[in-house]
Amino acid sequence: MSLRIQALTHRFGQQAALTDVSLHVRSGDCYGFIGHNGAGKTTAMRAVLGLLRPQAGRIVVDGFDAARHPREARARIGALIETPGFHGHWGARHNLMVLGRLAGMPRREARTEAGRVLELVDLADVAHKPVRTFSQGMRQRLGIAQALLGSPKYLLLDEPTNGLDPEGVAEIRELLLQLNRQDGTTILISSHQLHELNDLCNRVGVLRDGELLVEEELSTLLRAQESLYVVRTDRDDTAMRRLEALGLRPETRLTGGLLVDLGSQRPGPVVRSLVESGLNVEVFAPRPPSLEEVYLHFTREGGAATIAMDGPVSVKPPAERRAPGRPVWRMVRYEAARWTRLTVPGLLALPPLLGILAVVLRRQEAQAEAERVLSGEIVSTTDVTAFEGVAVALGSAGALLPYVLLGLASQSISGEFSQGTLRNVLLRPLRRLQVLAGKQIALLGAALFAYLLVAGTAMAAAAWAFDFTDLNEMLDNGKLFPLVKASELWAELGRALVSPLLPLCVYVAIGLLAGTVARRGATGLALALGAGVFLDVGRALARPFGLEAWTPAAYVPSPLARGSYLDYYLDVSRGYSNATFELGATQYLVPCVWLVACFALAYAIFQRRFVP
Repeated sequence: MSLRIQALTHRFGQQAALTDVSLHVRSGDCYGFIGHNGAGKTTAMRAVLGLLRPQAGRIVVDGFDAARHPREARARIGALIETPGFHGHWGARHNLMVLGRLAGMPRREARTEAGRVLELVDLADVAHKPVRTFSQGMRQRLGIAQALLGSPKYLLLDEPTNGLDPEGVAEIRELLLQLNRQDGTTILISSHQLHELNDLCNRVGVLRDGELLVEEELSTLLRAQESLYVVRTDRDDTAMRRLEALGLRPETRLTGGLLVDLGSQRPGPVVRSLVESGLNVEVFAPRPPSLEEVYLHFTREGGAATIAMDGPVSVKPPAERRAPGRPVWRMVRYEAARWTRLTVPGLLALPPLLGILAVVLRRQEAQAEAERVLSGEIVSTTDVTAFEGVAVALGSAGALLPYVLLGLASQSISGEFSQGTLRNVLLRPLRRLQVLAGKQIALLGAALFAYLLVAGTAMAAAAWAFDFTDLNEMLDNGKLFPLVKASELWAELGRALVSPLLPLCVYVAIGLLAGTVARRGATGLALALGAGVFLDVGRALARPFGLEAWTPAAYVPSPLARGSYLDYYLDVSRGYSNATFELGATQYLVPCVWLVACFALAYAIFQRRFVP
């Protein structure tokens, strides 16, 4: 069983990031993946983890194709890629518990596992401290901790010691040695600190400009460097000329003396030749071979490529299913957990408060009109019932609620993208469709909750301010002239309460789509709110051309134009006998089309999205 990359190729525009890269990380290996900045190491790791879709090539994990079975692949792999991102207002333990739950662990197991990995990386003492207060080194340790959740079979680490002090580097090296040699964890690690990998890795691959130059046992490569000798004399310039006369190519060392590759020559005759030249030889000793020498040999000196061939890749369905069930439900639960901050409940409370304010103002207007009738200033006025109060509250709150939902939905992807937590989500055993579906369902649940809150407060406020009675005309003699029976208004109220639900779901889908397009939370918010304003204005502009019915804004209240079912219901509750609803034929069809189209487009974009 092993992790294999076969003929991986990827380009960013005109820049080739990977060119036909194949490598083999065997079970039990600690594989050092080395190369200069921009060589393609991180790109290859991202491809293995599904954070980008390579343009060609195949990833095979334990004999099965990771592109066809991405959940099974990520159920076997833990990873740390570049700078780790976490929810800053949560503590370290809570961040890890949520990720553990997302990976399918029961609550108690997730809590125990979070404590275990925090102990491993020496963060147990700050388990409950908000991550936003962590130093870079502490965040790096926490990033390693999340990679270790669930004791994965394969561990992919990209520069894992970034930001760590020397003591921390030593501790992480000891931890990796323990995981590899005692626990049998297979590790693929990239690092610029080559001396750290020298005692850690048994196998290396050298990448340069997106091409794999060498893949071989480290011991084999080091043996090829054993002919290097350090030479120090009282006159190094004379010694250099003498060595060149012997057919050798010495190099001056920065620390003094010369470095010479003896090749097939024996050291004794070389020393004798130096002494016979009248030189005082102070040092003539073999230089211990190092990974740095191997790296420089292949990247600077143009060493011949050495690729170990292990035979053809055999691909089969996964024999052992490790990915947990109910992935969409786990994603819904994770998304809901993100909304525990006061910001989200506070935003959802704004529309109901606006609705209550509208009812209070309407009550004051009704009292003023009744006093004018009784004083003889006007002849009559239509009484205000709780049915109208509900319509007023829903109309005011309903004009604001779509924008609240747009803003909330826009942060579902773009907010996590900008703070780096989306990567942690995608490293769990989840397909991207399941991630997006879980977020959409959670957002639709939030929209339903928000609207029930609006409807509930509207009903309560209207019942407090008015009565659910027949609609009457109040005359100046104090008599009431009946206009509409309460039984008729109750039937219309039921339809009015249901009418905004589907259009609000469309606004959730539009906000999710805007967040999928954007790379930053602020950009996603601006796109979503801009889309809301565009739809509102577009509705008014489309009306003269008979196209208003095809805009989702036509089915929710708006200060710019009337025509939604709530507008119609408000007219009915005020006794207007000529009230009509012109969009009845498309009331359900158009929102459904928008909902499906927005989600399909969001998925198409998200599926191809590169996640750094």
